[in-house]
Amino acid sequence: ETIAQIASAYEPVYDFATIRAGKELIFIYDHETDELKKIVYEPTTEEQVALSHDENGWHASKDQIVYETRRKKVNGTIESSLYETALEQHLDTRAIIGLAEAFAWQIDFAVDIRKGDTFSMIYEERYRDGNYVMPGSVLAAEFNNAGTPYKGYYYTTNSGHEGFYDADGNSLQKIFLKSPLQYRYISSGFTSARIDPINGHTTPHRAIDYAAVYGTPAVSVGDGTVIRSGWYGGYGYSVDVRHNEMYMTRYGHFSRLAVKAGQNVTQGQIIGYVGSTGHSTGPHLHYELWKFGSPINPLTVELPSTEGLPADILPAFQEYIKQFEL
Repeated sequence: ETIAQIASAYEPVYDFATIRAGKELIFIYDHETDELKKIVYEPTTEEQVALSHDENGWHASKDQIVYETRRKKVNGTIESSLYETALEQHLDTRAIIGLAEAFAWQIDFAVDIRKGDTFSMIYEERYRDGNYVMPGSVLAAEFNNAGTPYKGYYYTTNSGHEGFYDADGNSLQKIFLKSPLQYRYISSGFTSARIDPINGHTTPHRAIDYAAVYGTPAVSVGDGTVIRSGWYGGYGYSVDVRHNEMYMTRYGHFSRLAVKAGQNVTQGQIIGYVGSTGHSTGPHLHYELWKFGSPINPLTVELPSTEGLPADILPAFQEYIKQFEL
């Protein structure tokens, strides 16, 4: 009876049936009567669902988890990989993922990283009851890649629009990500890339093959509509995404697909999982970028940024970023 009452009380704020195996439930008892008084469950790192018991029965509530935030600055020089550098400096690798995601439109972290590249980052660390829990938002970051510096600041306008901008208020976000393999999915596994011809012979710069662990999620590099999803000759299980009248992208050799033809997708949405179907000698992702019906080199194409900060907001933004010394 008590279980049924608890499930019924939970229902308005959370589906009790979706509690995952391995997640922690906290039971709080009255130390005098040994009566169950409260149950606390945290479905995500951001919210807490609680059930409290009184003379009127069980009552559910949902609240945001409150963290203490502290700022931390880190910097480093790449010797082998960004991930290995983080481990050597005893950094939380989740913070490094945040750094990579800040520059996901400028740098392909599977292809572009070079020994000697440097980075600097200011980010938040989250604490609870005095104990470190996890990294929070990246506030400011700089990455020098093969001699080219990239710098960005995270900013939220009064209207609620947020994102990374350079010092002049230009958005770092572009219509396409630099890579269909996001750093959060490849950082701790083996990933490399090579420029390959579509047909395996000598025509250069028409595609990129990313060697990656079987089952690694691949994402759409931009918003668009899936125009093909299924088996396509030598590409094996593949997905084509039409982004606009100018651009289309193709992703091949999936082990399984996550989207269907006709479906709209957003930038960064998982569309399939790395495999070795079709004409393939091992698990990898084949990626092509097409412009006006012809494949082009994804590594060298220049793409426009999304809209930057309005002129009337720039003074406040530039005053805000003065606090960050990278």
